[in-house]
Amino acid sequence: MNLKKSIFFLLVVLLLISCTKGKSSETKEKSKPIAYNITGEDIFGNKVELYSFKGRVILLNFWATWCPPCKAEIPDLIKLQNDYKDKLIVFGISVDQDGVEVVKKFYKENKLNYPVVMLTEDILNNYGGVSAIPTSFVINKKGELEGKIVGMRSYDQLVSILKPFMESME
Repeated sequence: MNLKKSIFFLLVVLLLISCTKGKSSETKEKSKPIAYNITGEDIFGNKVELYSFKGRVILLNFWATWCPPCKAEIPDLIKLQNDYKDKLIVFGISVDQDGVEVVKKFYKENKLNYPVVMLTEDILNNYGGVSAIPTSFVINKKGELEGKIVGMRSYDQLVSILKPFMESME
């Protein structure tokens, strides 16, 4: 009788151990990739560094002056930057190949209110996978990549995507 109790007790202990291990591995959070730190100059020659915006959500937007959906999205990006300037930064990456002067002219004419840099090979290598424009990357307050948005989005769509990250305490 003692042997049966001992075996039963051992089986219960083993079962509890295996259940505990299963639970801890299920709840482990996958680490998110860290966003590449873009450093250099914006289109006006001002020094910029993406990591200087840690603590705010970053919408890293790849666009071009000749792209109709990009041009249609820009008023919503300007409004987004105005409405959430304490919680969010829109950061533009122009993929234009006609030179920085074309982008500067567009920036001024359309009254953009966020930093814009020209696409470099370094940025392209670190943010690969941009197969269409506009494409935006969502970067959380800790500088981790949360996701990619391919194609144009309205102001309301962008707010609904970004608000959970802006309201997050992390």
